[in-house]
Amino acid sequence: MAGKLNEKVLLTGRQVFWQDTLQRLFAKEGWDFYVLTKDFPAPEEVFRIHNVPVVLYVLDSQAEPKSWAPELNEILAMCREHGVRRFYLLESLEMPEARLELSEKIASAWRGGEMTVSFLRLPEVYGPGAAPEDGLAADWLEASRRGESRTGFMETEEKREFLYADDGAYAIFRTIARDFAGESLDIVTGQPVSAKELARTIGEVTGKPLSLSVSEASFGGRLPDSSLVRAEIGWSPRYSLKDGLAMAYEALQDEGESWQRSARRDRRINQLRGWKEKLVPYAENLAGALLMAIAAHFQGGTTVNPAIYFDLNFAYIGAMGILYGKGQSLIAMVFSSVILLGVLLRAGANAVALMYMPEHLLHFVAYLFVAVVTGYFADARAFERQSNEWHAEQARERYDFLRSLYDECVVVKDRLYRQIVNSDDSIGRLYRIIRSLDSVATENLFTQAAGVTTQVMGVEDIAVYVLSKDGYYLRQKVRKGRLAFQQPRSLRVEEHDYLKNLIAEKNVYVNRELVKDTPDLAAPILYQGEAIGVVELFGLDFNKWSLYHQNLFSITMRLISASMGRAYQYEAEAQDKRYYSGTRILREEAFREILQELMERRRLQGEMPLGILKVSREGRSYEELDSICGKVTRNEDFLGEHQGGIYILLPDADDKVCIMVMERLAREGVTAVREEKML
Repeated sequence: MAGKLNEKVLLTGRQVFWQDTLQRLFAKEGWDFYVLTKDFPAPEEVFRIHNVPVVLYVLDSQAEPKSWAPELNEILAMCREHGVRRFYLLESLEMPEARLELSEKIASAWRGGEMTVSFLRLPEVYGPGAAPEDGLAADWLEASRRGESRTGFMETEEKREFLYADDGAYAIFRTIARDFAGESLDIVTGQPVSAKELARTIGEVTGKPLSLSVSEASFGGRLPDSSLVRAEIGWSPRYSLKDGLAMAYEALQDEGESWQRSARRDRRINQLRGWKEKLVPYAENLAGALLMAIAAHFQGGTTVNPAIYFDLNFAYIGAMGILYGKGQSLIAMVFSSVILLGVLLRAGANAVALMYMPEHLLHFVAYLFVAVVTGYFADARAFERQSNEWHAEQARERYDFLRSLYDECVVVKDRLYRQIVNSDDSIGRLYRIIRSLDSVATENLFTQAAGVTTQVMGVEDIAVYVLSKDGYYLRQKVRKGRLAFQQPRSLRVEEHDYLKNLIAEKNVYVNRELVKDTPDLAAPILYQGEAIGVVELFGLDFNKWSLYHQNLFSITMRLISASMGRAYQYEAEAQDKRYYSGTRILREEAFREILQELMERRRLQGEMPLGILKVSREGRSYEELDSICGKVTRNEDFLGEHQGGIYILLPDADDKVCIMVMERLAREGVTAVREEKML
C-alpha cells in the first residue's frame, strides 16, 4: 500500500518526543521522511525542493492560538501553492474544545482543489524518551521512580485515553499509506482508564506506589468510538497500558543508570589520570635516588664509578631534567647532594670543613648546573611542544571553519540542484511527468495526454479531441474540469476558424481576442506531419498567457506527438495480433486493455458515460458482424471479444445514445442488450 502518494511525507509543527519513532517507521517502509525545521533551509525551499504530497502538522495543544495560528496558515498556504495532496492536522484529544474548534476552522478554510485536509485526533502519547512535561503518564512515572507524590484529581470515575508511542506512529503510517482523505479520524485504543487506575498501574510497574492527593481538577477527556479507526485504516493497539508503561519505565531506568555509570566511570578515569600525572614523576625521582644510593654503596662508598670514572648522579639528574623539566631535576639535584654528602661524611670528612674545600663545593655546583641546564632544555622543549599544539589547534579551527564553509556550499549546491530539477519548468520535472507517456496503447495515451498537460501547465480544465479520418469532425476523447464539461462533444472543423488555421498551420493557437466559446490555448497532436487530434485548455490564469507558457505548451504537445507516433506504429505492426484478420474486432486481451483504459479515463474525468452492448452473433461470421456494426457505430467506438461474447464499447455515450445504437442494430437484424456488470 505504501508508495500510493509518491512515498514522501513531511512533518512540521511542534516537535514531539516520538517523531524519531515515526521517522524510523516510514524509513523502514521505504518512504522519504522529512522534518521541517525553522532554521535552515527555509520552509518555502523545503516544499519547492522535495515536492512532498503529504504533510503532517503537529499542533501545539499547550500553546495559545496566537503562537500557532499564523504558522498553521502559512504552512497551509505553502501546501496549496506547491500541490500537496493530503494535509493531516495532528491534534490532542485533551486540547480545550475552543482551541480545537479554532484549529479545525482555520484548516478547513483551505480545503478545495486537489488538497484534502484531515484531522487526526490522538490521546496523550507516552513511551521511551518522554519527559515529565510531555504528559501525565511520563510525569507520574518519574514521580514514582523518585518516590515523590503528585496532585491527583477529584474522586470520580472519569476516564481518559493513553496511547503508546509505537502504536501511535503505526496508526499515523497506516492512515497515510491507505490514503485516508476523510474529514477526521480519532486514533483511540478503546481502553480508557481513571486516575486511580493509572496510578495503580504505575505503582505495579515501578514497584513503588504513587501517592496522589485529591484535588478539584477533572481527569476525564473525550472518549470517541474506537471502532471507527479500526474500520477506516484497519488499526488496533498492540500494547496494553501496563505493557507500554513497563517499557517506558524500563527505558527511563536504563537511561538513568546508564548516565550514572558513565558519570562514575568518567570521574574515576579523570582521577586516575590526574594522580598518574602528579605522582609518577615523584615516584620515579625517588626510585632514581634510591638506585643512586644503592650504586654508591656497592661502589665502595663513592658516587663515581671506578670503571668509567663518571659520577652516576649526573646521569640521574640529567634524566630527570630531560624527562620532566627543571622542577624534577632540582629535586634530583637535592637527592644527589644528600647522597654525596652522606658518602663524604661516611669517609670521615667534617661537615663544616666541606664548605671550605673547593673540589667538593665544585661538585655540588656541578650538580646544580646539570639540573638547571637539562631542566631548561626540557622546559624549552615542552614550551615548544605546547606552542606547536596551539598552532595545530589554530590550524584545526581554520580547517574546521573552511570545512564548514565547504559543507554549506555543498548543501546549497545540492539544494539549488534539486530546486532546478524539481522546479515547475525544469527538464527533470517534465521528464518525470511525461514518462507516463511511455505506452504503446493509443487509448491510454489520450488519457495520459490530458493528465500530463494538466500537470505541466498547472490547469484544471482541458479537453482532448481526436480528428476523424476525413478531417471534417473532432470527437471529444477526454475532458477534465467544469469548463471542459461545458464544451460540445463534437466539433465541425469548418465552423471554427481557429481549428482550420490550427490544423493547417500546425501551430499553437492563442485566444488573444478572447472569443467566446473558444479555448484559451489549443495545439494539435501530430502524427507523420499531420494532425490527428487537438488539445484545448480553458480557464487559464492571467499569468499563464505569457510566451513562456505558450512555448511550454508547444514542447509538451511535441512530446505527446512523439509518443503517439510510437503507439500508432506499434498498433500498425501488431494489427494481426490485436484484431481478427480482415475486421476491426479486437481480440479478447486487446479488448480488455481498452476497457481498463476507458475505466481509467472515467476516474481521471470524474464523470464519463460509458455504454457497453453485448451483440448476438446468430451464426454470423466476424466479417459480417464487423460490416454491420461499422455502419451504426462511430470511429471512436470499439468492437471486441470478451469472455466468449462480442461487445461494443461506446465511450462518452449516455443512455439515449445506447438506445439509438441498439435500434440501428435491430434494423440490421442484430440483437444487442445493455451490459451493466462490466462497469
